[in-house]
Parts: sequence; C-alpha cells; structure tokens
Amino acid sequence: MMKTQWMVRTASRLSALVLACALTACAVSPQHPGLQAAQVAGQLAPLLPVRAFVANTERTGGFVMSPDGERLLWSQTVGLDSGLAVRAVKANAPVTAYPVGNQGRRGGYYNWLPNSRHFVFSKDDQGDENIRLFVQDADQGTLSPWVLTPAQGVRSFVVGMGAEGSARFFVASNQRDRASFDLHEADAGSRTLREVARNNGLVLHWLIDTQGQLAGRVRQLARPDGSDSVVELLQPDGQWRVLQTVGGFDSFWVLRIDNTARRVWALSNLGRDKTALVELNLDSGEQRVLAEHERVDLGQVLFEGRQGGPAGYVVEPGYPQVHHLNPATGQEVQAVAAQALKQGLLTADPISIVPRNGSTDGRRILLRSQSDFDTAELLWDRQTGSVQRLNSQFKELAEILSPTVPFEFNASDGRKIAGYLIRPRGVQGATPMVVEIHGGPWARDNWLPAAHNSRQLLVNRGYAVLQVNYRGSSGYGRAHLEAADRQTNGRVQQDIAEAVQWAVDQGVADPKRLAVLGGSFGGFSVLAQLAQKPHNYRCGVNVVGVANWPRVMENWPPFWRNRHYFTRTYGDVSKANERADMLRNSPVSYLDQIQAPLLVIHGANDIRVLRQDSDDVVNALRQRGQPVNYLVFPNEGHAISKWRNRLAMWREIEDFFADCLGGQSAGFDYYQLMPR
Repeated sequence: MMKTQWMVRTASRLSALVLACALTACAVSPQHPGLQAAQVAGQLAPLLPVRAFVANTERTGGFVMSPDGERLLWSQTVGLDSGLAVRAVKANAPVTAYPVGNQGRRGGYYNWLPNSRHFVFSKDDQGDENIRLFVQDADQGTLSPWVLTPAQGVRSFVVGMGAEGSARFFVASNQRDRASFDLHEADAGSRTLREVARNNGLVLHWLIDTQGQLAGRVRQLARPDGSDSVVELLQPDGQWRVLQTVGGFDSFWVLRIDNTARRVWALSNLGRDKTALVELNLDSGEQRVLAEHERVDLGQVLFEGRQGGPAGYVVEPGYPQVHHLNPATGQEVQAVAAQALKQGLLTADPISIVPRNGSTDGRRILLRSQSDFDTAELLWDRQTGSVQRLNSQFKELAEILSPTVPFEFNASDGRKIAGYLIRPRGVQGATPMVVEIHGGPWARDNWLPAAHNSRQLLVNRGYAVLQVNYRGSSGYGRAHLEAADRQTNGRVQQDIAEAVQWAVDQGVADPKRLAVLGGSFGGFSVLAQLAQKPHNYRCGVNVVGVANWPRVMENWPPFWRNRHYFTRTYGDVSKANERADMLRNSPVSYLDQIQAPLLVIHGANDIRVLRQDSDDVVNALRQRGQPVNYLVFPNEGHAISKWRNRLAMWREIEDFFADCLGGQSAGFDYYQLMPR
C-alpha cells in the first residue's frame, strides 16, 4: 500500500519535474555553511547525477579466465541492464554479450566449467534467495541457456568443479527437502543432473577435491541447538572418516582438499583468537600453521591453480596487505605492477595487487590492482611478459571522488575499534556526516578504492561517511566477535556512538548535522541510535532493518543452521524470560523514543527480515505523527539490487539528506523515466 502511495506521489510530480528540471536540473545547493563556503570558493567536487553511482553505466569487471587460458568471462552492462560477456584472450577480440539481467543481491555467481566452453551462472530474480542455475554454451552467440534448476521455490548453488577438461560440476539443491541440500553432479555436455549424495538432514557443506570428486562433508552433530560439527573425509570403501571436530563457536573452514598431495588446507581459529591458515597432512595427521596475523583474521587465501597449495594470503588491519608465501612470487607480481604503471595501465602505485585466477598451465594470470582511485584488472602472460588492462580506466576519479582512509580508536572500556572514513573534497573543517552501519553483526566493512558507488554518492553530496567495525564485527578475532553477546542494544551501540564522537573530536563531523544509515542489523542499529540519542541525529535511513528480534528468530529460512549463534548473541526465543528480553531490546518496544525524521526501505520478498518489521515501524511512527517516508519494492528481498529500484531509492535518500543535513542534491535524473 505504501509503495503504491509513493509511486502515485512520484507520478503526480513527474510532468512538473520534467519541465522544471529541463530548465534548472532540479539541483539543490548546499545549505550547510562549510559546504556553501567551499562552493563559493569553487572547491566542491562536480555534482554527478545519481545514475552515475547506481545505474549500470559503463560497468565492466570481475574477469574470469577459462581453464585453457584462451577465453575471458566477465560481468558488464548490456543495454540498460546487467549481463555477462565472453571474448578470446587476444587484445581487441570481438565480444559476445549475454543479457542475463540482474543476478541478485550480491551480484550472482558465474564461472567457467573445466572444458573452457560452457559457463554457469546464477540468478535470484525476486530477491527471495531461491537461487536458480543456468549453463550457457560460449560457442553460441545468443543467450540460450540450459536451465539447470527450473523448479520454483528451490535454492541451488555450485559446490565445485569436475575433473579437468570435463563439462561436469557439482550442485547442492534443496528441491527434495527445503531444509537440506543434496549433492548433484551436472554434465553440461549431456545436460543431465544426477544425485551423488543425499543429505540426511545434518550435512552443512559438501567438499569437492582438486581432482573433481566428492571428497568430504561437514556434518552437524545431532545437538538440539546444532552447535557442533565434524569435518569428514570420504574413504575408498565409501565410509566417512572424521578429520576434525569443530565446536559450535569455532571456525574450521576447509579451503582445498588435495588427495594426490595428501593435504588439506583450512582457515582455523581452533585454540586461538585470530583465524590462521593451517595445513593438515592426511597420512601423518600433523597440523601446522602456515600463516597468521597478530591483529586480524586472515581473509583471502591465494592458490596457484587448481592443483597447487597456498601461494599467499591477504589481511586487512587497515589497508589490505598481500603476503606471498614464496618471496620470488611476490617479486614477480610487483614487477608486473611496475610494468603496468610504466605502460600507463595504472593511475598510481597499487596499495594491493592480488592474483585472482588463471589458466591451468599457469601461463596466463589475472590480477586485480587497487589504489585510492583505481581498480585495475590486468591480464599477465608469463610466457611473453605482456600485460594488458581489461577494464576501463577512469583517470578523472582522482579529481572528483575521495579516498577511503582507515582509522582506529580506543573505546571507553579499552577495546580497539577500527573503521573507515571518507571526507568530501574541497571542504575545510567539519561537515555533515552520515554514519553507515554494516549488517551482520557478523560482517565487517572493508577498505575500497574510490569508485562509483553509494558511499561516494554521499560524499559527492558533501557528507563525510563513517564506517565502524564495532564489537561483534568479523575479521578482528574471536574475542572481538564475542564481545557483542547480549550487547547488541548496549555496548555495540556505544561503540558506534563513540566512533561518531571521535569524528566530532577530530574536527571531521559537525555535531549538529549527523545522520545514520544502515541495512539489516545496520537498520536495527539506525533505530537504536535514534532512540538512544547518543548524539543529536537529524535523521536516519533504515533499509530492511530488524525491528522485532523474536519475529526474526521464529521465521527464519528452513535451511539456516546457525541458531546457536543467534541464541548466544541475542537470547533463546524458546525461553519465555529471554524472549521477553529480546522483545524489550527490539525497536518495536521503544519506537516512542524516536523523534528524528526517518526513511524506511524494504524489499517485499525479504526472507531474513520480514517486511512486517518495517510495516510495524512505519505504522507506529505515523500514528504518533512522526515524519516517516516508506518505500517498498515488490520485486526485491534483503537488499535492493535492481538498478531502477536503486535509482529510485537513492534519489529519495539524496533529497531526504539534503533536507535534514543541508547537503547537495542533483535532483531529478532522466534515468527515472526509463521503463520499469
């Protein structure tokens, strides 16, 4: 109902907008004194339209090398929508574009099959997380995929690839039982799908080895809360052998099984605070640590090809750091970076340069280089020594956008809190600031180069953007994660508030022009911050935010198996006293304390946080006469991913913040006229 009202409101203004904007561009000048002074001095960055940040304009990236090293697959704009594209490796080869459309909340999955002819991709059309899989023959110039998982209401995903050179790969699907995922082997050549292993209701993950065979599984122990599990390896006689028992709150994530080398590599925090890279010898049972970091968990692990062991790893205590286990490899990669810089393929020395994937024979390697204002995807031919850039280069970004800078401070209880800060260009002194709160809470914000994204949209409008990896965030060790237990409405919110105060004390943020924005758990935190009022927030934006914790716990998807994490963090919904505490700590219980204007956004098909949470927030605030705007997108879920919807959302956010913070607005964007 609210969506209809908003659409009518928009439509009623459209004719006037078109005429007015043709003459004035409907831009709103800054009202904040610091921004006004910068504008008069001609120091503000050029005001870019919203479409430049959220629509599929000139988008190219995510290159994947075929195993034979002869073809490239990547994501790009096709028409006005998302698509995939293929070309031969040689420079200036013709491109075949496939209009697959929006793939879903996180951009979808795509990859080559071992035969280097077919590729598989995923789609989540409506945001309901019922992911479907498709296989396309790259020798065909038009999109005519094999619909691998046609059933509606079924979630499927790729587990691993088959043997080298084959058209086989492995798929997990909950078609038989919505709470469990059986393992299937797909063959793109014959377009057949057969069951390989049936889930007994306790298998969490299936593990495929480097030879393209089922090699292991992660099985949940039959505990009521599902807290413990075991990693098991498949034996030649068909029996399963326990490799590692894992406590419910421990982490032992298997990265690769190589039965030829008789080795398993995993990221593990067993018996330690920070996650480390470990190697297990399958013959001797010996386990040794290959890499660790004293301040943060290891993140990405780099492998040399499909058959090799670990080649390096990435950690992110602030800026990302790439470490190569073989120093000679690191020197080789740095030499490639120097060559690319000399050729003008890079705009600056890389902050990080990471090998992404490559051909099976190791001749051709794809690398991603990142600096403050550039993400470059490079194709390196180790045989010829040539380097070519695959994605577009936007040298003007350094003149328009702003760098992301890490920060850290000590919270009032002594815990170190880290995060990232982006400041608007050309502005002296304190500016309006948007606190962008990540979800999870078991997630984290990462350093990113300046690019056309929503954070830089806010900065372009004159706002500083603060991101906080509060306690409960992942990436900083077990103790940092567990420090949020039963504190999501307490110390977690205090961490966020203290980070804001740090920004005020640094002269970055104007304490009279603060706003909060977040999604999921971040949306919950928006409501908590506005209610607790640790600062004089002028407004907030809540995207798919939690408002009722018992409802989330009682309505989660049947395939989720991490109830013990929720119970430890929030409480046990099955116990009356703890359920009452959860409800007391839910925003629906303290909405009467929110007075600042609020914008609420939700996808109608959200399975993680039901739309009812946002409905309850909006209805309660409107009954009290509080200012609240509401956008509901009928074809989205736990994120707003389709560019037309994102354009509508960010145009609303842009005007909303201009009203309450005094920043700029580019106004009506003619892309809003594009058919939906």
